[in-house]
Amino acid sequence: MALEGSHEEYIIINGTLLTGVQNVSFQQNVNEVPISVLGNDFSSTTINGPTTVTAAIDKFLLNSDFVTGLTGLTTISGQFEYGDNFLDFSQAVLNSYAVSASVGELPQISFDLSIYGSLSGSDTSIRSSASTESAIEEVPQSGLIVTFDKNATNAVQSFSFSETFNVQPIYGLGQNAPSHLSIIGPINQEATIAIEVEDYEFEETFSFLSNSKDRNRTIQLQISGEGGILNTFALESGHLVSESISAGAGDTIVANLNYRGFKKV
Repeated sequence: MALEGSHEEYIIINGTLLTGVQNVSFQQNVNEVPISVLGNDFSSTTINGPTTVTAAIDKFLLNSDFVTGLTGLTTISGQFEYGDNFLDFSQAVLNSYAVSASVGELPQISFDLSIYGSLSGSDTSIRSSASTESAIEEVPQSGLIVTFDKNATNAVQSFSFSETFNVQPIYGLGQNAPSHLSIIGPINQEATIAIEVEDYEFEETFSFLSNSKDRNRTIQLQISGEGGILNTFALESGHLVSESISAGAGDTIVANLNYRGFKKV
């Protein structure tokens, strides 16, 4: 089942009411396979694994954002309220999140949850007892700060950052819900940075084939507002995996740099 619509919607996670939510969807799939008898004739079907439930949420990234603090937790619970309906969920874990920020716009974050516990309807809203997130701030002209291996004279126009987690559920004999959830390393990280080309040169093509080339890059991405730094993201042992330069007639020349890294759990 997928749940989206024009009703007034609220999502509460670990006792916090999320602010600036743009889209919410839940998906539940039954793991079922056919059974064949002698002669390969169809007989019936059987369940060959636990029902998989996922949730996808898109929202504005806030000052001291709540979502990134969910990384590593395996006991996430909450409620999705849509219209007069309430959907409770438990034993969820963050699969991934992706942040995007551009000058003059509201930063955004999207994230995915896998729900290994129950997903069921409820008669009672928990919204009145939930705490709320902080206010939204627009990124000013100088609000994107990137510390990396390129010349600082190239103004940053936008960046994105993502982390993906490998979640391993462990089930006991006859159990419907896992007895334990583990996050197996490494954590995959990726960052894309768009800069105006003022003093920028492509890296020499064949240098990447040299064992002597140090491809490790320390990269820090920050979003700042009127009150200072709002959010910081760090790419550990980042490697440059692609770069491009593009321009249209009368447009600013922009270089796009893509980095990939891996972080210990």
